[in-house]
Amino acid sequence: MNTPSVRNPENRASIKRLTREHFALYRGYLDGVSIEQLHATYGDAATDVRGTRRLIGLLRDTLSSAARRTRDVEATHLLRLRPGSIPDAERVAASALPTLAAYREAVDPNGFHSEAELLELYRAEYSQENAPLDRRASRNARLRRRQADALARMENSLVQAPQPDHPVSSWLEPAIADRLQRAHIYTLADLLGFIERRGHRWHAGVERVGPKAARRIVDWLSLHADSLGHTLSKRAVTPRRRLASNDPALVRPRQQGIVPLEALDVPALLDGSAGTNRMVRPAVDCGFDTDLQAINAWLTSRQHSLHTVRAYRRESERLLLWAIHAKGKALSSLSSGDCAEYIETFLIDPQPAARWIGSAKIERTHPDWRPFIGALSDRSRETARAILHAMGEWLVGQDYLASNPFARCASVATGPRIDVAGRSLSCGQWRNVVQSNTRVHYSERELRDFLALSLAYSTGLRRAELARATTSHLVKAVSENSRNPDNLCWQLMVSGPDRRIPIPQSVVELLIASLRARGLPGNPVACAPHTPLLANFRTGHSLTPDGIGQVFRRVLAGVIPKLARDPSTHWIRHTHSHHALRQGADCREIQARLGHAHLSTTRLYVKAVFVRGTT
Repeated sequence: MNTPSVRNPENRASIKRLTREHFALYRGYLDGVSIEQLHATYGDAATDVRGTRRLIGLLRDTLSSAARRTRDVEATHLLRLRPGSIPDAERVAASALPTLAAYREAVDPNGFHSEAELLELYRAEYSQENAPLDRRASRNARLRRRQADALARMENSLVQAPQPDHPVSSWLEPAIADRLQRAHIYTLADLLGFIERRGHRWHAGVERVGPKAARRIVDWLSLHADSLGHTLSKRAVTPRRRLASNDPALVRPRQQGIVPLEALDVPALLDGSAGTNRMVRPAVDCGFDTDLQAINAWLTSRQHSLHTVRAYRRESERLLLWAIHAKGKALSSLSSGDCAEYIETFLIDPQPAARWIGSAKIERTHPDWRPFIGALSDRSRETARAILHAMGEWLVGQDYLASNPFARCASVATGPRIDVAGRSLSCGQWRNVVQSNTRVHYSERELRDFLALSLAYSTGLRRAELARATTSHLVKAVSENSRNPDNLCWQLMVSGPDRRIPIPQSVVELLIASLRARGLPGNPVACAPHTPLLANFRTGHSLTPDGIGQVFRRVLAGVIPKLARDPSTHWIRHTHSHHALRQGADCREIQARLGHAHLSTTRLYVKAVFVRGTT
């Protein structure tokens, strides 16, 4: 059995809650199963066989006491009998029969009968009908049946099923329960809620509880789902990578409250259909009548990178939820004063925190999702203002709003939007980074890390784009700098926005070496579809964006001391752009390669090049 052990967590003279596992253990004991086997099947993995032996003694005392209290005299006596006190009737009867060899020696020592004839004589003489009645064996058989019946009676009357309000210490192994309690998980209901919030890797939030122990706990909770009144969701027990983005397990039902746009059910009085800032009798029907429909139409019209679209959704979502739940207004009823209050007051400190602020690691599909992970910096507030101002202008242009309520909101004072000059490496620093990570012989991890560094520098990709890159995204095409159709080079296809980025031959060679070190074909085309370019060297799965960030931080901070406190993952992206522009690359070419929505963003890199000069 792989469920948590049934060992008593409190080591008292009796057991508070008897489970079916307890009775299964004691039934095996009465049937004569060895203590060692019982310990292997039911025992606590953290103790030796003596723990199971003590538990059996404790069960014997507990069951006898319970039988006495109910005046079940027979059970009181029978459940204290130890294995061997009632010999098995079949074993007793079998032990009285002679072997076939002994029968031959006694009946036919000279070998007169054939083997078949001797076997027929043996069966005739020792058949069940001709065997003498063994009254002792018959009595023992009856005693064993009565003992089994007594144990079944006690199980039916005493066994308890786990309930949500039961402490975890009453059901789980003491060491595991201890660790759960240190994570503020005190009851089974707390445990179920914690798993639902955290998902498949919930155990990462509990110190010294690993995947195997977590699997046993989840299996046990699933076994008792009926009595607990809760079946763990597919989202909670399935690794996220195994769920498609459109999997029903990830879909939240529509509801009112602080929920994402895709699950929001706006009350009819606040849906914006009668907003006070709505355009009166527009000349052309805009095609949407509520604020939520208008926001979705605006988001659909934004043909930018995935990162940009997520930012637009985040800001419009926050404003809509604030309008409904903090102001009690439709978004299309917000005034200029309301919008100024939102930017200048609310975003600085979203309160009440329990209502608005959650963890960055909670997915949008989870009930504990919140629109904020903390107060916004001045730069983030200015970004929100700019995005919402653009949305207001678009809605006015669509004849949905009569005026843009953010038109009079003052800009939030901030420093440079992208500090490229202060967050990129000089050519000399980059050479030091490359030299420090170059090896004659690489370990698999060192090779993977150097490939990540080189791929990021040569392409300027964001870490999320690097994490999504697979062999299926690699194609061979004519080099941009060559007119010879035979001069092919590898290119990486990137989405959001769609673009192709050439991969230098030196980086391709690192990729081939990395694939071979992982036991894969050296030719990317020969690899299985969607083989990640940057993989976890233990699991083989694609590195997450956070995992790639950790690689960059570790590599950079280990070479350049000043980066130890702030080794941002954007240093490599900025360095790529800075060096490319210094070498004469066109600004629009860099814009296309980086996937910038606006050329003005790329021009910040140009300014940085002139400010820093040649190093």
